[in-house]
Amino acid sequence: MPANLYIVCKQKEAMEQTDKDGTLFLVEEPLEEVINSFYHLFVAPEAESITRHVCPNLEMMLVFSFGVPIRISFHNNPLYIEVTRRTAVIGPLRQMLNYELLAGADALVVNFKFNGFQRLFGMPLTGLTGVGTTGAEILTDDGRFDRLWEELAALPSAEQRVGLLKRSALGLLKENDQVIQAVIGNLARFFNPCVDPVKAIAADTRLSERSIQLKFQKHTGYSVKELLRFLRFKEVVAYILARSNQKIAVFDLIAIHDYHDQSHLIKDFQYFLGMAPQQFIKNLNNGSFCVVNDTYPAQP
Repeated sequence: MPANLYIVCKQKEAMEQTDKDGTLFLVEEPLEEVINSFYHLFVAPEAESITRHVCPNLEMMLVFSFGVPIRISFHNNPLYIEVTRRTAVIGPLRQMLNYELLAGADALVVNFKFNGFQRLFGMPLTGLTGVGTTGAEILTDDGRFDRLWEELAALPSAEQRVGLLKRSALGLLKENDQVIQAVIGNLARFFNPCVDPVKAIAADTRLSERSIQLKFQKHTGYSVKELLRFLRFKEVVAYILARSNQKIAVFDLIAIHDYHDQSHLIKDFQYFLGMAPQQFIKNLNNGSFCVVNDTYPAQP
């Protein structure tokens, strides 16, 4: 299975965007605070199967499957996990996600922002997720979503299902945690090498650094250190994508993004995508991946 598919799609004004694999439904206020988008994946019964790759984003996904099983894997591993019956919770996505849609696949994916999943469902992510061989936790057919799945399955169209999910989310929406809101409002600090963001946020909120770290882990499923690593890698990918038709020197990436050396840069590419930076650059235009409504800010 190819592990080099990666195309970026920019967000449009329309609330729906249809491509060859499905339909993207954008989100309006106030759900914009917790959900990036809804994506309907559909493959006609007579069509060929489709394999796609999703770049790590440290976010949660909730999958409702109404058709044939969907196989997934993480990093550069062969497809081996089946979303077999109704639902799957995936995330936070630390490494590349690969999925296969067979003929007859029909699924609706909710892509969450930052701590949006925890904010809606109140599930502590510290115990739900963790660093492991898959790079993300997956819970399949979790009974807590059975009733919602049944209500969705009874509706005849993706548009109606998205409408029900939006209404359900609005009913669950709660005020954000003060500390997490402070983190979201000050993500620019994470790019400043002269500022320790945990210390800064602890000073603002008058809580201990340990309390900040534990609360962050509970609401997001990963540590502040992991976020710092991801934000830098995200900037490297953004730099490459902005110059997709140009020749890019690996040593420029090292210097611009403050990596220690080439091995340090390669280590991050291998961790997140399972490939070397040269391979990623070479195969950039040969794929099928969409990044929409990016949660994290660009480096100031």
